[in-house]
Amino acid sequence: MDTGLKGKTVLITGATRNHGRASAIAFAEEGANLLLCTRSSMDMLEETAELASKSGVKVVTGACDVTDEAQVEAFVQKGLDEFGHVDVLVNNAAWRARGDLLSIDEDLWQTALGVNLHAPFLTSKAVLPNMVRQNWGRIINYSGIAPFRGASGQGTLKMATEGLTRAIAQEYGRYNITANCIGPGSIAVARTPGQETGPAEGHGQLNIPVPRQGTVEECSATVVFLASEQASYITGQNYLVNGGAYFH
Repeated sequence: MDTGLKGKTVLITGATRNHGRASAIAFAEEGANLLLCTRSSMDMLEETAELASKSGVKVVTGACDVTDEAQVEAFVQKGLDEFGHVDVLVNNAAWRARGDLLSIDEDLWQTALGVNLHAPFLTSKAVLPNMVRQNWGRIINYSGIAPFRGASGQGTLKMATEGLTRAIAQEYGRYNITANCIGPGSIAVARTPGQETGPAEGHGQLNIPVPRQGTVEECSATVVFLASEQASYITGQNYLVNGGAYFH
């Protein structure tokens, strides 16, 4: 299947490992050039770039605090200077705010708010002018199933991210720009740098219709699909990849 992504430029935030790395490799396999950033883990980002470049595409990397407007605008401009266009944005960078309402302190809340909501707001604002000019674009934001389960931190912030995604879909659809979320469930990931990818602590066989954890490759395949020409009539949605943990 021709996804129509060959020669496109894909910006992925938080592309050091797990979802970000899997998405970078998957897009590279489709012939897309990559613009990858991290706030501080440059060694791991270069590992991602090396893996993706094996597909013969061009990969540009850089440090960028995605909660800082000036840094975001400079990084997007770097991509425009290198490639001439930025066609797909994948907002993968995330910060978890775990706990109930009384246990989440203000510092954690503000940090999670910045990465999970303010960052997609800034990156979307930075790439949209180019997408509007070229009359084509894809914005894909990582959400989850927490919004459906009433989680004070992650659920609230990811639900807000979905609201932003639907607003972009509504306001810019006439320019052939789609905006969607991907909502992973329990996914086998590395929890700390250098840790092997595997089930999170406490997860064995899951009590869901597909009784196992998902993989980052299953999620990245969904991200690539949402960026493809085959998904040009899909917008404003949260695609759940959760083994049936939540039916939507």
